[in-house]
Amino acid sequence: MLFRNMAFLITAAAVRSSTEPSWRTDLDWASGLEDRLSPSASLIDVGFSDFATDCHPEFVDNAYPDRTNHGLIDKPSGLCVSQLFCAYEKCWPRPDPSNVTQAQRLLDEEYLFLASYEDLSPEVRGWLSDPSNPSLNLPSKLLFPAVSSDVVAAIEFAGENGLEVSVKNSGHSFMGASTKKDTLHINMNRFEQYAPSGIVDCGDADAGSDGARIVDLAEQPCRLAAARNKPAYIRVGGGENWDKVYRAVDAANAEQGNKYHVVGGAAGTVSPMGWTFQGGLAGTQGGRKYGFGGMHVGPSPPSRDGAAERTARQVRPRRVGGRVLGRVHRTQDHVRGRNVSP
Repeated sequence: MLFRNMAFLITAAAVRSSTEPSWRTDLDWASGLEDRLSPSASLIDVGFSDFATDCHPEFVDNAYPDRTNHGLIDKPSGLCVSQLFCAYEKCWPRPDPSNVTQAQRLLDEEYLFLASYEDLSPEVRGWLSDPSNPSLNLPSKLLFPAVSSDVVAAIEFAGENGLEVSVKNSGHSFMGASTKKDTLHINMNRFEQYAPSGIVDCGDADAGSDGARIVDLAEQPCRLAAARNKPAYIRVGGGENWDKVYRAVDAANAEQGNKYHVVGGAAGTVSPMGWTFQGGLAGTQGGRKYGFGGMHVGPSPPSRDGAAERTARQVRPRRVGGRVLGRVHRTQDHVRGRNVSP
């Protein structure tokens, strides 16, 4: 994997104005959604021209070994995916999606996923350059939320107007799960960042006494970490990837003497969110010793704009072996605390 330097946060001003026509002009996007967003959030029209401008060069200009999702994540359109073909239904650009089978793929192009763009046949290149290709699976309206209330507003607007929602954390999906046409797309890349300063050491006082009732959301991460015999946790934002988490842990270890270890994904561009939802395999990060990543997820501390407190679904703590375990609850904040092993 080739790593590149990248900014931790991009401001709304970095968004390029799209030439794409607006989607669902019958809806009142201005008062219905934009007026409910925070000042740092961005709602934009996007389409194939943006995808071609932002995303094609990484695949066209680089041979297979030199491509990197780091070169795609921060593009202003928010449309890029880790595999060029995954911008199409079933991750295949053949114009007739109903004819996409493994056998047809082999007939179309052998060894295709390891190929450089110049190795593709003229037919396949034609599919990839055709803005009217019916297999294209790109959204037309995209939201970059900055805080949890932006996500809440988008979900509410979608529900009020019968819209489907698609979500992208990092775009690292070999199934094309982070993109879908005719949806309100939520790209979490500019969401509030926590990992760079997110490591929290939990002292004995933070763990609470056996049987103590948790009365504050802020207490729960350390209580759960203590119940799992972990002395610390790291808070990770919904748009952050493992590269940002590992850099935060590495910086803390350089300062404190290899004190922390985090169980995570092998590729830096993998999102801790999607990774966790699929169990959290960690073959290169101590998974055999510490277990699946899903075992190391804890509740989020309160968000700064208060939406997490309003939308959190709290679950009563339970006693196990004389210790209090707070079950994980999810928040619209898309933030999780992660236990960090010493």
